[in-house]
Amino acid sequence: MAIIGRLLLRLIVVALGAAVAIYFGTVASCIANWGRFAALINLPPDSHLIVDIVMAAFMAFVLVHVVSIMLGPALIGIAVAETFAIRSWIFHALNGALSSWVGWVTLGRGRAFSEFYDNSMAILATGLVAGFVYWLIAGWNAGIVKPAAPAISPPAPGDARGDARGDAISR
Repeated sequence: MAIIGRLLLRLIVVALGAAVAIYFGTVASCIANWGRFAALINLPPDSHLIVDIVMAAFMAFVLVHVVSIMLGPALIGIAVAETFAIRSWIFHALNGALSSWVGWVTLGRGRAFSEFYDNSMAILATGLVAGFVYWLIAGWNAGIVKPAAPAISPPAPGDARGDARGDAISR
């Protein structure tokens, strides 16, 4: 029964981790493309601040969709991490970077319609940030069953670290 509870908890935590990773991946993408955003939403000086905010929110909405597509392949890495209880932050960060690159490559012709998709370093940075944030929320405790602790074997008789009786026998 405890394993079913842990499974349900992992499903909730993994979904929450993925959602927050997509959010922070979008933030990283916005920061990486800030110059392009500024050029894109450059409105006349007499425009109102609310128009700038609405345009920025719209662009963030578009990037959430794109980041979600690019980080979709990360589900394979998340499944591997949950199955084998891989808790390394390096694994999750590289999983994010690799999956964002795979998603970027699979966008294909969709990349030609926007100037936000031509910076491969920004794409990899987005994946690294998203993978690390996922690790902070869900990856550090991955796996339904916790990994077994390494067994400590008793010292062999006559071992250099052994007991006095083993030393007495060997003399």
